[in-house]
Amino acid sequence: MRILIYELKKIWNIKIIGIIVVLCVIYFGLSLMDEIRWYPRGTWFGSVDFAHHLTENYGTSLSLEDFEDFLLYRDIIAIELDSFFIENAFYAEVGILSFDDLQAFREYYGSRYEELSTEERNRFRNVSLELGYIVRTEEYGDLTSENETPVAYIKINSYYNVVSFYEINIIGCEERLAHISSFMEWQPPSQREYQRLTEIRDSGELTSIMPQMTLFHTWRYARGLSVLVVLVTLVLVSSLVVSDRSSRVNWLQYSSKEGRKVFGKQFLAVLISALGATTVLVAVFIGVFAARTGVYAFWGNGINSFLGATFHWLSITFLQYVLLMAGVMYLLATASAALAFVCSRFSINMIRLMFKIIPLFVVAVMVSNWVLDDFLVVFVGGNVLLQAGVVLGLVVLAAAVGVFIVRRERLVEVG
Repeated sequence: MRILIYELKKIWNIKIIGIIVVLCVIYFGLSLMDEIRWYPRGTWFGSVDFAHHLTENYGTSLSLEDFEDFLLYRDIIAIELDSFFIENAFYAEVGILSFDDLQAFREYYGSRYEELSTEERNRFRNVSLELGYIVRTEEYGDLTSENETPVAYIKINSYYNVVSFYEINIIGCEERLAHISSFMEWQPPSQREYQRLTEIRDSGELTSIMPQMTLFHTWRYARGLSVLVVLVTLVLVSSLVVSDRSSRVNWLQYSSKEGRKVFGKQFLAVLISALGATTVLVAVFIGVFAARTGVYAFWGNGINSFLGATFHWLSITFLQYVLLMAGVMYLLATASAALAFVCSRFSINMIRLMFKIIPLFVVAVMVSNWVLDDFLVVFVGGNVLLQAGVVLGLVVLAAAVGVFIVRRERLVEVG
């Protein structure tokens, strides 16, 4: 135990820890922060904010009774929007004092657009709120202090989208196919995929409340974090053995039976360090992501949802989904640490080690991206069983090679 602790101290030295902290700060700012910055929480654009509203008011899934109650929320949003029209001189000029007035205006002009004069067509276009801005003619000019679309307008359009998703995917609309049915028609599935999609469709799990953008940003964030986990692991553990070999400390170890066992202690220290570093990184960075975006509100929600555009192989909660991605990171970190240990054994200095570590890092990142891109999604990323088999196989292979080298080291001749 004393030797193991000593080897762990050699790995976790102040210099290496400082380098890792700097790497993490730079990487977070350049890569991971984007998934937090562009997560659409608080904008009411899309379904994320409404998913929070639904989860807070109705729980992890939306029953038909709850949906009917949710339909009443439209009037509340309309009241928020009415105040905007009342205070806006441009809309008062054209006789629009409420959201209902706007809808009536659009319906009237839209139904007879071909018959409109040029002046009427210009008025119809200028009243419409498009692409996040209020379009005005030079005739009226900028009559308000801000020309951005009011949040209530974005909110009510998102509300109609959420209602439409539920009606199409849960209640069923004659005009449009459910997303999962369209999905199956667009790209005919294999027999196993068809069985899984049919199970999702018929099981009722699509009543779950889980916005697609939450899944999208989460797996992208996890994919980026996985790269950092592998990088930190390699930086942390790579130099342990090669530093002993470059200073020929290993020759002293070979001189006694107990000394030859040190190599095994070093292998164990490398694996412990990899798991420890991964635990810290996962806890810190997933914690930051959850706290900044509020995705923890969906921990208990199923990942297959009427709000989603993708469907998954497993019927699990969002928290389980995140934990599985963290599990992939642990496996990749373990495999990378074991292979880095082997590479370090056959390198006499850091320069030669780098020529081995860089390709190892590239391969690890490729495997990580292959597995975590659209994680567990049917159709995307190939066979999920194959992906799991490859990752587990790499861990077993790396561990087996490491154990083999440790045993071989006890019998090696000094040269």
